[in-house]
Parts: sequence; C-alpha cells; structure tokens
Amino acid sequence: MRIPMRPAAIVLAACLVVAGCSAAVPTPQPPAPTPTDVPTEVPTDTPTPEPTPTVAPTDSVAPTATVAPTDTPVPLQTPSGVAGDPTKCTGWSANSAYFKGVARGVAPAVYCGVMPSGWTTSSTKWARPKSTVGWFTLLYKNSKHTQSITIGQGDFCAQTADPSNCWTSSSDLGAAKFGDLSGSLKDLGGGQFAVFVNPNTKTGYRIVGAGMTQAAFVKIAAAMVRIPKA
Repeated sequence: MRIPMRPAAIVLAACLVVAGCSAAVPTPQPPAPTPTDVPTEVPTDTPTPEPTPTVAPTDSVAPTATVAPTDTPVPLQTPSGVAGDPTKCTGWSANSAYFKGVARGVAPAVYCGVMPSGWTTSSTKWARPKSTVGWFTLLYKNSKHTQSITIGQGDFCAQTADPSNCWTSSSDLGAAKFGDLSGSLKDLGGGQFAVFVNPNTKTGYRIVGAGMTQAAFVKIAAAMVRIPKA
C-alpha cells in the first residue's frame, strides 16, 4: 500500500538532493595560465684568441756616434766609368801607345788624368836612368790656358830645379785622393792646391792645380786613372 508523502517532505528531499549534488561538483577554478616558452639561449662557443707569437729578442744596435763636422774636405768618389779605364784619359786616343810604354818603362804605377771638356795634354816627359825607379810628368791645360794640372810621378823631384822645395806647402787641408791612392790635400798659396802621396820618396805622387777652386781640383785629383802595365 503506498503511503502518500507530504509536500514538505518532498521539498526537503529535493533540497537535499540538490545540496548533495552541489557538494559533489567542485567549484570550477580559472584555468592556469599556459606557461609561455621562454627562449633559452643556446650557448655558443666563445672563440679562443690565437696566441700572439713571441718575438725573439734581437741584439741591440749600438747608437751610431755623431761625427763632429770639420773643415777637412771629404774625399770625392772617382766618377763612374773612370776608375781602371785609361781609355777615358784625356789624349788617350792619340797617345795610348806612349802611355802604355811609360807604364811598362818605370817601376812605380803610372796614372793619367781625366780632364774636363776642352782640356788637352800640353806636355809630358818620362825617363828611367840606370839604377833608378824612373819618373813621369804630365801637364794638362784648358783651352784658354787659364787653368792647369801638373802631375809628377816616381822620382820626379830629382829633375826639378830645387828638389828640396818639391814637397813644401803653405798649409795642410786634410785628406784627399789621387786616383785610388790616399794622400794629403795641400794649399800651396797663390791660388794653387796640391795632393801629396808618399812625399819625400822616390815613389811619390804630386798633383798641382792652378786657376781653379779647391772643390774642382779635388775632383780632378780623385779621377786619376792607373794605367795597367800589361
């Protein structure tokens, strides 16, 4: 037999059912934020610097000493193409046989001069008396005869009027060259200059310049050429 339910009980029962359902269903929570992928830096290889090569120490160069300037003229170089080439000598084409004969005839080495353009061989002499080394003289002049170069070689002083004055000078001007020989530059006075090599010997050389500057004379003296004996 069905027992009829009261309306209040039905309502209560319905409320309990609803409450029970409400308790069973969790309160929905807001969704957790989706983590954003943070880009991770990929480590890169740090370039290792190349080792700097070690330079081996070198020997220290000693400082060059500073030479104090002097009044002594610097010897000039023999012009290119002149040294050892007697064919460049003034008057060689006309007198080559003569010069070669002198070179073979006397004991000391024989030199001829390379003069500026317009100069000529004015005179020349040589001899080798018995039991001597021999001697040789040369005289060059310019076209106007206002300048001259006089050269004595070997035992030439014995042929001068006063051999005791052969090597005299007013003052010493330092070093200079006579061809490939080293000598002394002299002031003879009266506008004349000279270079002495082996003075007061029988194998001496003396060159004297007149009517020209010291620089011009030194250049001519340095350009003297040794004539081969062959």
